[in-house]
This record gives sequence, C-alpha cells and structure tokens, in this order.
Amino acid sequence: MLERTMAPLVKISGVKSVTLFEADGFVIYRSSEDTTNIDNQMGKWISSLEASVDSEQITFVLEEGTVILRRGNRLNMIINCEATINLGEVRKTIESCHNLLHNMN
Repeated sequence: MLERTMAPLVKISGVKSVTLFEADGFVIYRSSEDTTNIDNQMGKWISSLEASVDSEQITFVLEEGTVILRRGNRLNMIINCEATINLGEVRKTIESCHNLLHNMN
C-alpha cells in the first residue's frame, strides 16, 4: 500500500529516494537506500523537524542535491533529489502523496 501511495513521487526523474518514518525515527518505508536514510542521519533529520515546529516542510539545498523533509500527522517523509530536479513538480507531488497517505484508514 505504501509503495503504491508513494509511486508518483518515486517515479519522478531525479528523485533518488523517498523514506517514510515515524516521529521516533522508526523507518517504515524506503524506496531505496542512500545516505539520507541511514540510522545516524535520521537523528539529524528528526532534530531538524523538531527545531522547526512551525514548518510542515523544510528544504535543504546541498552540494549533491536537495533534501526535502515533510512533517505529517502520523508519518514524516524524506525526499532525496538530484541537484537538477524540477522542485515545483516534486513539491506538488509531495503534497498529493502526503494527502493520500494521511487520509488512508
């Protein structure tokens, strides 16, 4: 079910990985392994979300690409993208996948 819900995001050219995790860092879905979703990095992403309680979404522009964190009611997302990706398309698709994910019963 999660794979189907995240498929529109995973299929965007330039998306390296999508990770869904609970507030405590427990990963429940990974489209693929990369440095953004290894255990020691997850703690840093959780800290970033905790430090920005007023933001639903945080974007990090890094040398090797862009990482977007999206806070959810039940699950949070990490989207790791190549540097040349169309961020508008990714953000629109994140919103759609987020809504599907959090409206599932």
